[in-house]
Amino acid sequence: MPMSSSPLIPDRQMTFSPDLAATIGLSEAILLQGIAPHIPTAAGRWHALVMTSLEKQFPFWTRHGILPLLQRLADLGIITLLIEDDGNTVRIALAGDYQHSASPTAGVEPSADTWQPSEGVLDLLALNHGIDRHFVLSQLSDFDRGAADRTRDSRFRQHVLAIWRRQQQQHSAFAVATAPAFDVDWQPSKDAMEIMTRSGVDAEFIDTLRPEFILYWREKGGPPKEVNSRFISFVRQRWTRFAGGLTHSTEPTRMDKSWQPSNEVFEILDMAGISRDFARQRLPEFVLYWCDSNDMHTSWNSKFLQHVKHQWRWEQRHGGANGEQQSGSRSGSTGRTRDRSLAEDLSDTSWAD
Repeated sequence: MPMSSSPLIPDRQMTFSPDLAATIGLSEAILLQGIAPHIPTAAGRWHALVMTSLEKQFPFWTRHGILPLLQRLADLGIITLLIEDDGNTVRIALAGDYQHSASPTAGVEPSADTWQPSEGVLDLLALNHGIDRHFVLSQLSDFDRGAADRTRDSRFRQHVLAIWRRQQQQHSAFAVATAPAFDVDWQPSKDAMEIMTRSGVDAEFIDTLRPEFILYWREKGGPPKEVNSRFISFVRQRWTRFAGGLTHSTEPTRMDKSWQPSNEVFEILDMAGISRDFARQRLPEFVLYWCDSNDMHTSWNSKFLQHVKHQWRWEQRHGGANGEQQSGSRSGSTGRTRDRSLAEDLSDTSWAD
């Protein structure tokens, strides 16, 4: 909204959406609308932001104030954020949920009868307040949608929170559960898992990142306050690198006897705690199986990664407490079949599915 000239108001002004601020926070809304022109809308595109330039654009914040706000936008699933090693550059991209939700009719307001809350509001209520999706959507029948405008999401969020808090006070069944212990058995919440898998992140990939995340925060003295949001951001960054590191051909190809996995595959296995020796020992049977099958696939790297992880999990289940150490130190190919017969090995092709 234009403002009248005044000696108290400088020429340079910033605007922000009150509705957006009510949904994600005032500082987050100001920063998001400032960097929005730089966020690529095409999938897989990134834009580099220089911290010194952001400090000039937002002179009321230092980089130590800007970085947590960028992380908050990433935790909310609005952007994907990568911080470069130089400490002065961050790379941003539009998060997967927002890319997939874009459509030619995105600017058309739905009618009052068909209106539904946005996925962003559902995620906010789940992550920040622990309110599950079913409870949120069940409150639509009592919500006064009113005229079609852009405040519905904010009004609906307040409507759901008011009902939720009232029921918490009236019924002990709605009491906030004690947070699970942050130890080696810690698991992300059901809502966090749903958000990540809905974005296309593989559940097994998520589980391989748990130990590293737990170790990092335990060494820092304990879990962060928004532990599930932080875990979502951590997984999304790693998934972006993973998806970009595995080359997918546009045309399926057959397995070649001389095929070798890319170095990115071994780096991903390293992050999961699976030794390169263990992976290389599984390569001959993998190549032989797929050469004999004569099937075609677009990414043999992905297939090999699945195969090695399958064999690793089998070792952990049947190899006892020392399974990892034994499997990583074996130099022959007989270790995998030590605890089961050859017939069982030949008939087990579940890793190839």
